[in-house]
Amino acid sequence: MGSIANMERRMAAGTSGLADSWYQPGGFFYGGAGIKTKSGASVSELNAMQLAVVWCCIKTIAEDTASLPLHLMKVRKSGGADKATADDRYYLMHDRWNPEMTAMSGRESYAAHLLSWGNGYAEIEKTGGRINKTVALWPITPNRVTPQRNTQRQIEYKISMAFNQGAWGIDGTSSAGARPSVILPKRNVLHTPGLSFNGLVGYSPVGAAREAIGLGKTLEEYGALYFENGIHPSFIISSKFPIKDTRERREALEEVHGGLGHAHRVMFIEEAEKVERLGIPNNEAQFLESRKFTNVDIGTRIYRLHPHMYGEFDKAIGFKSAEQFAIDYATKTLRAWLVRLEQSYNMALLDPSEYGTYFFKHNMEGLLRGDAKSRSEALQIQRRNGVINANQWNEIEDRNPLEGDQGKKYIVEKNMVDLNDLGKVANEPYQPPSDSGKDNGSDDSGGDTDDEA
Repeated sequence: MGSIANMERRMAAGTSGLADSWYQPGGFFYGGAGIKTKSGASVSELNAMQLAVVWCCIKTIAEDTASLPLHLMKVRKSGGADKATADDRYYLMHDRWNPEMTAMSGRESYAAHLLSWGNGYAEIEKTGGRINKTVALWPITPNRVTPQRNTQRQIEYKISMAFNQGAWGIDGTSSAGARPSVILPKRNVLHTPGLSFNGLVGYSPVGAAREAIGLGKTLEEYGALYFENGIHPSFIISSKFPIKDTRERREALEEVHGGLGHAHRVMFIEEAEKVERLGIPNNEAQFLESRKFTNVDIGTRIYRLHPHMYGEFDKAIGFKSAEQFAIDYATKTLRAWLVRLEQSYNMALLDPSEYGTYFFKHNMEGLLRGDAKSRSEALQIQRRNGVINANQWNEIEDRNPLEGDQGKKYIVEKNMVDLNDLGKVANEPYQPPSDSGKDNGSDDSGGDTDDEA
């Protein structure tokens, strides 16, 4: 097991749970309440996901990237590539990240960190020794990681470790006053940065969009408090005469008219009292329109998802078919994230001597399959032109190969001509028929017969 997992298990021993390990990070390691925005809401990478649109966007992209089949490929000498299923790293990324996580769970968590903090980190556990084989990946919450350079100017990662109140102070410090940490060299860390100013550490999307997310949280909180504590209608009572026992009167009014359950009740006022409405009604304040705009601001402008993917179904999609939408989503949204992940996997999990021979690749065929009719027509065209054989067609459709060698054969239409042979017949010089081909019934012999007659 990796050094981080070993230390955190020891530190959590004897406690009721793993409240602040990387297994289940607590509030301390998630940065607490976060930074306060101008709208009044505090936003951090964790509590931002309390806003439904942020949760939906991160969940959608993380699930889609993690659920796509990921294969370790080996390049053929004759061209093309095959799945390197005999390599242990194939099953590490395709089936199981570590003894406690499936590949789907590990990659999904890793992608969620990348989408919220702008960086994904995982410890690479190796066997050591001469073999030095990668055996597991252990995700690390990004706010606990500090990339830095050592005295040799090499990149390394300082990881703040977990704590529990039994072994450490309530603030996460030991008796010596320092929180425990581990330094991992670059070769032992899988790191994928997002959009970055230096290519090494990514910007936090939540941090960059903190004000937009804060506005969304404020609108959501306003709506909740409006229904919880609002007096409907909101009003002020003025009188020409002094009102005695104002506290009791206010409490009586709140008891009768306060809260959502008491909305729109008939209100009685005494003589010489006047009721004036205060505040701006929600329809005039465009409360719902503001929430929709904030959703689009976050979901589409930050995470590049189409509005209907996070629930804004009244926005025009602009695609004639689901197939066109899937292609647009795959190319405009997912592709950039998948390329980032693939290249970081290649850099961290492959030896430099293996570059150009092995590479990781997501299979996006499932997203681009389209409807059954269109898919069958496309595969039929490839089959007739010798691009795929019957077994490859069956593999794409998740069917078993044909028995024997029949499924391995490639076919083309009979009337097709090699490109190098085009025009050969038309450009050949004219060859007159030879004399040996003449017979006694030719025109020359017939003419001689007539003259003799």
